[in-house]
Amino acid sequence: MNWLREYAIKKWLDDGSEIAKLESFFDDFEIKSILEQVDKNRIKRYIWLFWWIISLYFLFWSLFFWEVVTINWVTREANFFDTVMTSSVFLIPIGLIYSAIVIFIFRKKIEWTIKEKILTKLSKKVYDNLQYDSWRKYAFWEIRELRSSNFLNWYERIDKIEDSIAFTLNKDWKYASVQWYEIQTSEVRWSWKNRRRVVTNHCYLLKTRLPSARINIKNDIFIKDDRSDTVWNKMITPIIVSIFIAMISWTITKIFAIAVVSFILGFVIVYILYHKFNWRNRIILENLEFEKLFDVHGNDQVESRMIITTAFMDRLVKLANKTKRKYNFLFRDNVFYVKWNISSWYLEVNTWKKISSNIETFVNWYIEMKEIISFLQD
Repeated sequence: MNWLREYAIKKWLDDGSEIAKLESFFDDFEIKSILEQVDKNRIKRYIWLFWWIISLYFLFWSLFFWEVVTINWVTREANFFDTVMTSSVFLIPIGLIYSAIVIFIFRKKIEWTIKEKILTKLSKKVYDNLQYDSWRKYAFWEIRELRSSNFLNWYERIDKIEDSIAFTLNKDWKYASVQWYEIQTSEVRWSWKNRRRVVTNHCYLLKTRLPSARINIKNDIFIKDDRSDTVWNKMITPIIVSIFIAMISWTITKIFAIAVVSFILGFVIVYILYHKFNWRNRIILENLEFEKLFDVHGNDQVESRMIITTAFMDRLVKLANKTKRKYNFLFRDNVFYVKWNISSWYLEVNTWKKISSNIETFVNWYIEMKEIISFLQD
């Protein structure tokens, strides 16, 4: 499987033994049989679905057509075109809704089969005692506490929790429990035009409970990805507030010079206050490469520097550069949390294409899990 080797190398997996392990896994007779069987079922079900929908349309249309023609024959007003149009108005929406429901159920069933039969086996290749569940079996329920610490954004409801994982990490005969899962939340936002539901969190959450003897943190340490905090993002709030102040000055005085001065003074004052607020409890570290990617916030400067060592900063930089993801980290007591945002579907199976084409999705998952576990072991 040369394409798999090339793809793995392109996806920053440079360990030859790991690539060989992946090739061996997907070349295994049992795995190939599962993929082929699911693919055959997929094709059969789509063919069956196509003919079922066509038959249903034909049956409904025939019954409706017969009823309309019968009524029109009695009233002597038979009109073939009107009959077709009338039946289409009712049947097309019904058929589309029915088709969408059936396809959704069908896709979910295939996705569940693939995840349960492939990922549960592949998870053992990632780490010996790693347990995978396509649902929420291994999820931890500390979401509200994480929201209160600004680790998670505000939300009103939890839309989904799935793809949960759990295992015990052994490092120098000290055991750490690890759990993680995909979560999506949302809230209702109102505008003068309409009411809409907006996704507020779509991320993978990881929790590592470290051995108490190894680490005991008294104050929260929050490591936040800083790459989205561009110059424009830093200035947009002061600019908006300054424009508002200038508009009030112009309304009161009608003097352009005073409005301009109000804008400048307002911008300077708001900029200073805004960044003073954002930089509260900010911890400046000596690693310039790390500072370009992350901001560190904590109440105890000494404790934070003891935890976030030079080696730890180098490892975070390496992880962020290698995976190209944006991570947030939180130390609380003897627990270490990791969050990385997901911008689109994650670990979803595409049933419109040949099932074997989803191998790339599984390879991506495998590589990312290995990288995260390697990071935790370090």
